[in-house]
This record gives sequence, structure tokens and C-alpha cells, in this order.
Amino acid sequence: MNLTRRTALVGLGGALIAQPGLAQAPWPSQPLKIVVPFPPGALTDVLGRMVAERLQAALGQPVVVDNKPGAATQVGAAFVAKQPADGYTLLVATSTTLGIVPFLYAKPLIAITDFTGVALLGNVTFYLVVRPNLPAKSLPELVALLRSKPDGYSYASPGAGTAHHLLVELIRDREKLQVTHIPYQGSAKALVDLSEGRLDFMFLDASVALPQIAAGKVVALAVTGNRRDPAKPDIPALTELYPGLGLQAWQSIVAPAGTPAPVVERLNREINVALTDPPFGQRLRQVGVEPLPLTVKAFDDFIRNDAGRWAALVKMSGAKAD
Repeated sequence: MNLTRRTALVGLGGALIAQPGLAQAPWPSQPLKIVVPFPPGALTDVLGRMVAERLQAALGQPVVVDNKPGAATQVGAAFVAKQPADGYTLLVATSTTLGIVPFLYAKPLIAITDFTGVALLGNVTFYLVVRPNLPAKSLPELVALLRSKPDGYSYASPGAGTAHHLLVELIRDREKLQVTHIPYQGSAKALVDLSEGRLDFMFLDASVALPQIAAGKVVALAVTGNRRDPAKPDIPALTELYPGLGLQAWQSIVAPAGTPAPVVERLNREINVALTDPPFGQRLRQVGVEPLPLTVKAFDDFIRNDAGRWAALVKMSGAKAD
């Protein structure tokens, strides 16, 4: 599955729009499985279980969640890619899965063309946070501090090539800053070290960041996206400081390439009904996800555009993984 970037991007349109075909039996006639490429309790796991609950009610079949973490989501994704294209095995695919991994690894286990897009769930809100005693209470002050002492400060991420890492690299490149990157295996230990002053700043998922901000363990300087988060309206959006820097992480549902179009359309319709349901949407916002229902075609266009943006950012950052 080792495809060049050009091949992956050119093939995206044909792969993410469901291929024509008809299910061989009334669908669904058996239980469905949603594979989550993260451990239980992570944001992606929470979303997978929320979608499973709604699909089970809508489709009248059990929907089980199977956690298969590892290799920057590739373990779970590669498993799904090899399953029959019958609509019974789905994947919670993140911007890491479809936007970063194909360009980060020299020999990725997956390619964008391995999947048929089903539905976008929404954008994930990140907060840029600093240790409590850092003498910078705004992003311009942080930039000035980093510039005053090249390589004198450090930032953490849940791993090289993650969206958290690449967003800092984008700011670093724009401001021509020199700062040390410390990659962790996830955000939990990094957050402890940040709050205890062993490193200086990082991006955190809103679901993790907001309780820590409220407890005074970290200080928020900015939020990703094109607008402020209603949960913290006093914190500026990155685009207020850097127009055009609207790149955001996101979560979605995909299926193996070749899944019949009628099945994909049914799943898309049921998921979008959930996304437009006020209580469901509120639950998503509580874990830092802004619902974004799209048609199958619109989702395909979204991924094609976003994959190119992430690919350029991976190249700029110099991030590599084996």
C-alpha cells in the first residue's frame, strides 16, 4: 500500500466517494462493528460509542465498539481496510488517519484510497496552553518570550506528526522561532510535566484542557479554529492572530473502499440526523467537537482539500516516522 503522495491524492476522489454496487442481502441484517484506533476513554473512543449508540437505535442491529490502538491509528485502520466492503465494519478515522499518516510514514500501513468516506463528525477544538508560572499571558507574549531566548524553551505533543505537534510547527515557521519539541506517548504524562513546570507549552484537546484551565493547572492563550469557543469566549481564536491559520483536527466515520453506495448513503443519513439533533450536538460540544454534517460528496471534497494541507505541513515540519 505504499503510494506516493501524488497517487494518494489523485486517487482520493474515486476512493472516498462510495463505489457503485448493490448489497447482496437486505442491509443491515447482522451486527455492525465500529473500530476505534485509540484506547478506551480517549476522545475518539467516546465519539465511537456515541455513534454506535445512535446507529444501533436507527438501524435495529447491535453496534459494537472494538478498540485497536497503535501506530498513529494505523493498527485499527489497517484492520478495517482489510475487512469485507459490506458496511458491517466501520472506522472512526481522524485527521491523523487520513490527513497525516499517509505523508508522515515512509511505508504507511494504510493509504487514503483504502477507504470510502461515510460521514464527517466534526472539528476538534484544541487549546494552546502554557505552564502556570510562564511569564506569557497571551500568544504574542509567548512568541516574544521564545524569540528572546532561542532554544531556551520547550513544548510537548502527544507524538511527532500529530496535529498538536504540527500546529506548533506552523506557528514556529511563521514566526521563525527556535524551540525544542518533546514528543510523548499521548497527552497524559505531558500534561503532568507541563503543569509541574518541566516544559513550557503545548496544544491540548478541549476535553482535556478545559478542566485543567478551570483548576489553574495550565493557562490558555488561544483556541484553534475560525472562532472562539463558547466554553471560553475570553480566549482568542488562532485566526484572530494568524489569519488563514484555520487548520483543525477532525473526526469522521469511514468504511472499506468499495462499500456499496446505498449502504454508505444510509449510514451518512443516519449519522447526520444524529449530528443535527440538539441533545447529541450538545454532547459533542461538551467533549470539544463541533458537529459538521456533510453529504458523502461534500465529505470527499473536504478530505481531498484537507489532506493536501496536512501533507504540506508535514513536509514543512520535517516530521518523519518509521
